[in-house]
Amino acid sequence: MLQENLRKLNEMKLYGMVEKLEEISSNTKFKKYSHHELIALMVDKEYDRRKNNKVNRLLKNAKIKLPMACVEDIIFSSKRNLKKEPFRDLTSCDFIEHNQNILIAGATGVGKTFVACALANLACRNGHPTLYTRISRFLEYVKSEKILGNYLKVIEKLGKLKLLVLDDLGPDILTKEDRNIFFEIIEERHLSAATIISSQLPLDQWYAVFDDKTTADAVCDRIFHNSYKIQLGGGSMRKN
Repeated sequence: MLQENLRKLNEMKLYGMVEKLEEISSNTKFKKYSHHELIALMVDKEYDRRKNNKVNRLLKNAKIKLPMACVEDIIFSSKRNLKKEPFRDLTSCDFIEHNQNILIAGATGVGKTFVACALANLACRNGHPTLYTRISRFLEYVKSEKILGNYLKVIEKLGKLKLLVLDDLGPDILTKEDRNIFFEIIEERHLSAATIISSQLPLDQWYAVFDDKTTADAVCDRIFHNSYKIQLGGGSMRKN
């Protein structure tokens, strides 16, 4: 009977239940458990296995630059203009559920990418499909897909991500094509998904990156609306 049950569970790919059933059958401590309790243990094992597999898959697909970054390791201090209490709202992932953006600004080395990656890691651990990318590389990727005729599919796919992290919005003015792509992505995700954008530029200088006033107003109105704004201060964290 045991071997037949194990065979069927393996055939259904319920490997967590297989592992737990083998443990139950070989350990006398489980004899005091009721049938309901034993079933619950097997179900919990299978649930945990699937959840862990999903998180690992999401982390792999997210391509996070700093995969070990996590919110538990963020250094909070008034010098960095980063306080734990206001940040606590973000660690609940409510910003993703409410389709809110996070805008992170600060000088080179103050930890913008770490904070962005930590939040991306947290999103994956909470089951949200996520993608991290540097903006320059991201724009080149979309342009190459556009040449191949996949532009609309890429825009639609990016719009469905629960969290998109666009790292390092630089001081260089974007080309007209770059501006149009950036706008399309932001428009596709506006009020329907969460986006994190980081830049070494102060928030009030982001408009200048888009050069064209009409595009700048359209993009910034969407990303600044309904967003958390983090202006990091302090010296470079890379010196520590």
